[in-house]
Amino acid sequence: MRCNTRAGGHQENDRHQVNRQYAISEVSEKTGVNTVTLRAWQRRYGLLNPTRTEKGHRLYSDSDIEKIQAILVWLDKGVSIGKVKPLLEQSPSNVVSAEALEITSDVLNGIDGFSKDWLEKTVLQLLKEYPLSVLEKQFFSPIQQHLNGLETPLSEAQRAFWLSLCRKCLISTEAQIKSKAKQLVVVMSFDDVYSYKLPLELLRVKQQGKRALLLENYQGHLLGVDKMITQIGACSIVISGEKALPSKALNELSTWLTKVDIPIQITGTIKQIHPELSLLGSGSALANKSDTEVKA
Repeated sequence: MRCNTRAGGHQENDRHQVNRQYAISEVSEKTGVNTVTLRAWQRRYGLLNPTRTEKGHRLYSDSDIEKIQAILVWLDKGVSIGKVKPLLEQSPSNVVSAEALEITSDVLNGIDGFSKDWLEKTVLQLLKEYPLSVLEKQFFSPIQQHLNGLETPLSEAQRAFWLSLCRKCLISTEAQIKSKAKQLVVVMSFDDVYSYKLPLELLRVKQQGKRALLLENYQGHLLGVDKMITQIGACSIVISGEKALPSKALNELSTWLTKVDIPIQITGTIKQIHPELSLLGSGSALANKSDTEVKA
């Protein structure tokens, strides 16, 4: 009888594991897709159909998580979110990855015509419907590369216009995310020029359910940052940059990184320009060990 009881208990546990359900926050953490985007995939495109608790909270199954991962694969191939649904039963293995989302060409035309209202609406919608990892690789980056290659009487104006619009949309989206989390991340840059990438990192932190404090174009001594970290109780730091650091600033930062005792993530072009920064200090080694771990 005892053996039968144990067997029945194991079967019950197996059924519990098979039928396990996850809250939307858990699914976001597992997949890297923020909760706003998960809701948009359900409401606008019918890609997901989670069950509901008595109080109306969404519950996702393991099969839902597998579907989300399949969606991400198709998005990585450059397929627009509105065209993914009929493709989910197919294998994307033979599909060549696209360099940019389909809408990118329309957006470039919009930039050529300085179509502010249409571009703002489009970018804000994309920020709701796509994970930042997809937008960064297949939207923001190819557009920036295209604009950087332009040499026309209007090219400087177009670059400034697009940068301003991107920053506005990213900051606006970040401001709409309310977070009561105790974890606070410092997002900072030493660049003396503005970029869309720092607001993008700020939004990424907020989508991870953390609070963020921004230090942009920081030109002061790092001793002040040490004191600030202690005062506000920051749990980690994200350093983003697009330009090479002057030798004096690089030496000071390199020394500082070996002393900081919280995780530090280096992002942006600065990571390729100064690869040694990612290897300095226990905090940096922990933070750069896995981008997935940091994003979780």
